[in-house]
Amino acid sequence: MNEIWDKVYSNDSTFFGEEPSNFSQMCYKDFKKHHVNKLLELGCGQGRDTLFFASLDLDVYAIDSSKVAIESLKQKIGEQNITIKLRQFDASQGIPFDKKYFDAVYSHMFYNMRFTDVELSFLFKESSRVLKNDGLLYFSVRSDNDVLYNKGKKIDNNIYEINGFQIRFFTKEQIESFLVNHFEIKDIEECYEVPVSLYLVFCYKK
Repeated sequence: MNEIWDKVYSNDSTFFGEEPSNFSQMCYKDFKKHHVNKLLELGCGQGRDTLFFASLDLDVYAIDSSKVAIESLKQKIGEQNITIKLRQFDASQGIPFDKKYFDAVYSHMFYNMRFTDVELSFLFKESSRVLKNDGLLYFSVRSDNDVLYNKGKKIDNNIYEINGFQIRFFTKEQIESFLVNHFEIKDIEECYEVPVSLYLVFCYKK
């Protein structure tokens, strides 16, 4: 997985664009209402949302498994003179922070990577561990209403190889099954963000 994304990011320094996602802007408004300060982003990539959060004075920590992505983001941080705590790390191995460390954990399409059910269950358990009591977990995933769902070569349950990428899609029921042991769901919204259809998931630690 790392090799694919290292190649993608090496060939295109703004693969997902430079502007913050609509989801990140939506989340920030809610973060302020809940007095979120210390935020962890999983799968930060080239940092369009990471930089947005940090520019608004959140205490941002971010991890990604791609060395190229992290090095690129370090350069952007230097140019913009802001502070973000970055770490190259494969989150499927765990989240490398102490328990009850963050007010919120955020990710945008991170769980669409080729994670097994076991790895996803572990990731959500780890997210709960590093969140403070009543901490927020906000994330987006490709939905089963996406135009590419059931397209391409099927690799595993709801995972398809499309244009060289192995993409996982989710149903609402699957999302709920992964969260039930650790989180209370506030809302699951459907959204279209060119060119993908998403579920936007808002929940908090039990």
